[in-house]
Amino acid sequence: MEELNSVQRRIKQEQLRRKARRGEITLRRIYKFIRFIFILFLFYALYRTANSHFWYFPSDVYSKPLGERIEILGNDIVPSDKILNKMKNIALPKKPIYKIDPTPIEKEIEKLTPIKRAYIRRYWLPARLIVMIEELNPALTIAPSEEAPEVAAFAFTGELIPRDYLPLPQHFKTVKILSYGNKDDDYEQWDKEKINNLYKLVKLIEQYAGEKVLYLDIRNPHNAFVQLESVKLKLGEIDISAFERIKAVHHIIPEIKQVEQKIKYVDLSWKDSIYIKLDNKN
Repeated sequence: MEELNSVQRRIKQEQLRRKARRGEITLRRIYKFIRFIFILFLFYALYRTANSHFWYFPSDVYSKPLGERIEILGNDIVPSDKILNKMKNIALPKKPIYKIDPTPIEKEIEKLTPIKRAYIRRYWLPARLIVMIEELNPALTIAPSEEAPEVAAFAFTGELIPRDYLPLPQHFKTVKILSYGNKDDDYEQWDKEKINNLYKLVKLIEQYAGEKVLYLDIRNPHNAFVQLESVKLKLGEIDISAFERIKAVHHIIPEIKQVEQKIKYVDLSWKDSIYIKLDNKN
C-alpha cells in the first residue's frame, strides 16, 4: 500500500514538473514573440524617422526669415544678407539633412573677404543650419582726411577689407591712417609687414605718451604726422629710426603741457633733436 502511494506521489510530482516546463516553454515563446514584434516596431520607427519630412529643407528655405531655418552667428563685419546670398549659390539637394555635405556652402561663404572661416552645424526637428562665422581681425582703417569716412580697412593678416563692409562696428579698436592712396603710397599695395609696423608704431607712441593716437597722417609719406589727444607730432620719414625717435615722447609730453602758448606740432623728425613749432595764428 505504501509502495502504491509512493508511486502515485512520484507520478504527480512528474506531472507537475512537466506542467511547469510547458509553462516555461510557453512563456519563452511569448517573450520571443514580443521581442520579435518590438524589433519589428523599432525598425519601422527608425525607417519612419529616417524618412521623416523633418529631415528635409523646404524648397524655399533661402527665402524664409533668418532664424527660422538658417541662423548666422559671429558676423560683425559682414552683413547676414551677404552671407545668405553666397549660400544661395549652392543649391541644397533634396536629401535628408544628415546626408548633406556642408563643405561646399562653407567654402562659398569663405569667398567673402572679411570671413576667415565658416563652419556649419546641422540640426533636426525641423531641419535647420546654424552658420558659425569667424571674421578677420581689423588692424587699420584708411581715410583721405580727418572728417572723411573710411574707404578701406586692413586685417592683421594683411588682407584688404573693402569699402562695402565699412564702417566697422565701434567695438573694433583700429588705428586710423590718413592716406590718399596715390602712386607714392598706394595702400592697396601694402603687405602684412607694413600693416603690422604701422600698427606697432602707433601703439608704441600711445604707450610712451600715455594718450590715445587719433590718427597717423601719411598722406605725404616723407613727412608723416601723428595726432595725439593733446598735441600733434611730426615724425618725418617713417623708417627704422622712427621707432627710436618716438621714445622722446615719454619725456616731451609732460613738458609741453606746461607751455602756455598754443603748439602747432612737436618735431621728432630729427634723430638727436626735438623742435617745438608754435602756432602763431591769433
